[in-house]
Amino acid sequence: MGASTSKSLKNKLPEPEINVTPLVDVVLVLLIIFMVVTPAMAEGEHIELPKLTAVDEKPKDLHPIELTLALNGRILLEKNAINEADLLPKLEELHKADAEKQLRLNADARLPWGRIRTMMAKVQDVGFSGVSIKVEEQNAGGSAKKKKGEK
Repeated sequence: MGASTSKSLKNKLPEPEINVTPLVDVVLVLLIIFMVVTPAMAEGEHIELPKLTAVDEKPKDLHPIELTLALNGRILLEKNAINEADLLPKLEELHKADAEKQLRLNADARLPWGRIRTMMAKVQDVGFSGVSIKVEEQNAGGSAKKKKGEK
């Protein structure tokens, strides 16, 4: 009799169950956070591009070397931060690897034009003949839209 009583008590005790609802909630929140943060990380440095009314419809080179000059003084080469002293040797190395490759300068519109022109002269001294500046197209209403084919 004692054995049968203990079996009946075991059957009546609640069994632990895993509640997956909080786990799913946490995973979904993390997914949303990563979806919001990842594009910002891919962009590199936030810059305000110059706005023009007449821009080239087709980019000159589909995969140019990207050099970014930010307003805060940071320089990014292919979305990697680099100091100005190491910039020219790295550009020379990239130019030797592919002499036909063009360079696209992403410069903040609020930078002094002299700073942008100086950087363009340095890039041309390295040997890049095709240096372009990334811009945004300005609509008639004054608002800007990104150039076709550009991110």
